[in-house]
Amino acid sequence: MKKYIYLIANIFALLILVSCEDELNQVPLSEGTTENFYSTQNDFIQARNATYSIAFHGTGTYGYPSRVLNLSETRSDNFYATTQASRDWEGINNFFVSLSSNSLVTEAYVSNYNAIYKANQLLEQLEARGQVIPVVADRTNMEAEARFLRAFCYFDLLRWFGKVPLIKNTLSPQEVASIKRTAVTEVYDLILSDLQFAVNNLAPSYDAANFGRVTKYGAKGLLALVYMTRSSPNYGIDGAMLGLNEWDKAYQQLNDIKSSGLYAFGSSYESIFRVEGNTNKENVLVIPYSQNTGNGVGGNFMVELGYEPYFASLNLSQQGSLEYRPISESLLNLLSLTDNRRIFGIADTYTVTSGTYLGTYTDRPVVRKYIDASRYGNGREDWGVDFIVMRYTDVLMLMAECTLHGGGGSQADVDAIVNDVRQRAGLARDASNVTLDQLFEHRRTEFFGEGTRWFDLIRSGNAITIMNAWKTAEDASNSIGTIDKNSLLYPMPLQEMLAVPGLYEQNPGYDN
Repeated sequence: MKKYIYLIANIFALLILVSCEDELNQVPLSEGTTENFYSTQNDFIQARNATYSIAFHGTGTYGYPSRVLNLSETRSDNFYATTQASRDWEGINNFFVSLSSNSLVTEAYVSNYNAIYKANQLLEQLEARGQVIPVVADRTNMEAEARFLRAFCYFDLLRWFGKVPLIKNTLSPQEVASIKRTAVTEVYDLILSDLQFAVNNLAPSYDAANFGRVTKYGAKGLLALVYMTRSSPNYGIDGAMLGLNEWDKAYQQLNDIKSSGLYAFGSSYESIFRVEGNTNKENVLVIPYSQNTGNGVGGNFMVELGYEPYFASLNLSQQGSLEYRPISESLLNLLSLTDNRRIFGIADTYTVTSGTYLGTYTDRPVVRKYIDASRYGNGREDWGVDFIVMRYTDVLMLMAECTLHGGGGSQADVDAIVNDVRQRAGLARDASNVTLDQLFEHRRTEFFGEGTRWFDLIRSGNAITIMNAWKTAEDASNSIGTIDKNSLLYPMPLQEMLAVPGLYEQNPGYDN
């Protein structure tokens, strides 16, 4: 996949697309441009790669990795992200009700709909002109990739915003302007249909040159998470959680990943984040990045939770004068100083020997599990560090969660999984009769800084209770606003609300 994404920089010039500021401004390709472009198999490959790029890397400063580190990780009890300046992530952490114009919220909406537009366009052109791809299996696999990416984006939208407009084909701005927010269940119908097609038609694996393309088992992992989210308590809101009992369906998808024999539990915690590509058997669904290519395919997500003095201690300067985003005391208290995950994943003490930030820092711990100086390129947006959307340890722990909901497996299976995780962390294998609450605590210490915590809190059914207890314990400055059921969704972006006044209703609890 990495060799393919180098082509992405040329895609938009070839397609001569009008840039999409938001989904209400989507315009289809002119008939002439479409005819000129989708005429060879390579044209379709480039269009597919462009769809991957927008779905995973976004269309602006952020991408999916930065999105979950801000909207999920920073929103959760893993960070107490107050700041002395005005930063968009502060409003996320502090539960501001004036988030509709927040750039992080807007990006989540805009990038997903831009990718959906590209996926819809690719699917339409495959139907109309796909015969230029001579091998039918290749054509079908490409359709499965496009449908996976469309499902990936709609699921992301549902989890952030609840109801969203359902757009299944390329439309003119006038047509889009008449589509109201669609019922969550109807959006899920498309997601499930797309993912089931993907599971049935994607390749089980790819060679190293195609690393990053979604496989059958990556699709199964997302399908399982969809079933689990649909099964989560709905908290009385119109969100992605439907309170269904589909834990057995999720368990089956996850068990298929386990049974495939293609993945393995990482031998060390560090290796999960330092070994790239197909060699890393923890990788189930990954977003690849490469540095020093000159093609804009480097990553910048590792700076999201970073701090400028820590980068200076690694002799990596000019990351953007990054302010400190404090790790919460409750998370630090869960991770002992002898836990391998803390030793590798958190820099408790670091020293800057020269320059602006001279000194030794002992009271500003930084999440560093993704920060690898050997993969730093030419600036903060040129890191060659891959982002793991789902890893095999996650698959196993999600299976344990399904088991505790009666979806399959046994208590012994749950205990074994948790003890394997503890042993790798250098802790005793002393977990027994693990409960759901305990499992979520184990997930917190395993996946901190990876963007899963907010979603885990919601699936637990205790998000509001846990977040308010954390607020009471850690918010001495009373910076954090009200945390209630309305806080479990983000507001519809203001620019969408204003594009066609009255078309959308705002999510409850927000100013506009």
